[in-house]
Amino acid sequence: MGDERVEAMEIDGQQRQEVAAAVPDGFNADYLRIYYGKLFPYGDFFKWLAYGNDAKHPGCDQSYIGRRELSFTLENDIYLRFQSFDSAAELETSIKEKCPFKIDIGPVYSVDPAKRHAYAQSGNNVFVPVERELIFDIDISDYDDVRYCCSGADTCLDCWPLMTIVIKILDTSLRGDFGFNHILWVYSGRRGVHCWVCDSRARKYV
Repeated sequence: MGDERVEAMEIDGQQRQEVAAAVPDGFNADYLRIYYGKLFPYGDFFKWLAYGNDAKHPGCDQSYIGRRELSFTLENDIYLRFQSFDSAAELETSIKEKCPFKIDIGPVYSVDPAKRHAYAQSGNNVFVPVERELIFDIDISDYDDVRYCCSGADTCLDCWPLMTIVIKILDTSLRGDFGFNHILWVYSGRRGVHCWVCDSRARKYV
């Protein structure tokens, strides 16, 4: 039984060829529009970033999610910062309309980031970040001294078992040594992974 078990990142030669053949060359904005129109998990995404601060939970901070900054990178590297939303429907409408090539999640501020100028004109310096997830950015290029297949920004399927080792070590330490429980691992979109530590203790003291 043990010989039949395959670790998540360990792929045999045939599977590698199939995966490579299934990945289209280049970027296609039409596919991105389809993704935003049919597949993007707006409700789950919004629920995650609210951390229970919504109308369904009595006594919660209903201004919380509206103080979270999102930034959009549009076509031709047009960068929109300080986007904020009060509902998943509002977020969905904006994303479908703008079709951002990249979405970055920023901190939770003391006030709505979209209204920061109004607070600045009032003379009160109250626009400050108050929460942010603890994030680790791990790139495969950090391990060029032990990679035998690629270097720099280049990656192949042989690189990923190294990343698996890093993920297991860091995840074990964050849970066992620091007591964190809410940890999210995501592909960075390029040559590595991001680790999001979402525990309240981590968000408030980063």
